[in-house]
Amino acid sequence: APFPGRSHSRLIAAAADQLGQSVVRDHLAAEATAVEVARQGDALKSALLDSVSHDLRTPLAAIRAAAGNLMDPDVALKPEEARAVAGSIDLEAQRLSRLVRNMLDLSRIEGGALRPSLELYDLADLVDPVVERMTAALAPSQVEALVPENLPAVRVDAIFVDQILTNLLENAGRYAAGKQIRVSAKAVGDQVWLVVEDAGRGVAATVMPHLFERFYRAPRRQGSRAEGGSGIGLAVVKGLAEAMGGSAIARPSMLGGLAVIVRLQVEDEPEPVD
Repeated sequence: APFPGRSHSRLIAAAADQLGQSVVRDHLAAEATAVEVARQGDALKSALLDSVSHDLRTPLAAIRAAAGNLMDPDVALKPEEARAVAGSIDLEAQRLSRLVRNMLDLSRIEGGALRPSLELYDLADLVDPVVERMTAALAPSQVEALVPENLPAVRVDAIFVDQILTNLLENAGRYAAGKQIRVSAKAVGDQVWLVVEDAGRGVAATVMPHLFERFYRAPRRQGSRAEGGSGIGLAVVKGLAEAMGGSAIARPSMLGGLAVIVRLQVEDEPEPVD
């Protein structure tokens, strides 16, 4: 082919110039993305530290104070008093353990490393032990469990359900302000809905869509004395529910506070035999 003429040369030069600008834009976009990732990483670290620092310091301070009383030779404690102090240490240690477990679960959820072991369970067999274990920690709130015996079996991971219910009860206890907490369940279509609700002050409608975001803490409502959590518990609830093929939603409770609904998958219908 002959050498290109002047008009063709100008067209080729213009195309080359456009390609060159595209390459420069790609480099700038890659650099901007790297900067944004670094910024979000720093923001995530700051949010994590801000969220858990209070929750870590509070039980540690209580444990040290109680242990100091036990070790002080000048403090004569009666046997029942010593048992009460040891019990407070145990409760605070459990609180620390739940916080650490939530952080580990959140990291596994973010990394896609959750591997549920799904089996068939009667939901009441999973709910009752958790409610019994958490009742003392939630005092003075009264916990009511209403799980019908005729519910279909659910296909879940028992450890995941335990963690989900523990987080929801702890969250309800934080905002119930000593009022009623209810755990109930019902069959809806091909799912079983596990509902944890409280009679507290609830949350604003604008807050509801953000409750399951990691490190999000609902602002205190006027007149509320509830202490904000770490912003991890409900994010873990959502991640564990979705790992089992279910989901989690929040809505106002009929009791006046907040209701969190965890949708669980039920046993598949058996194939008809010819």
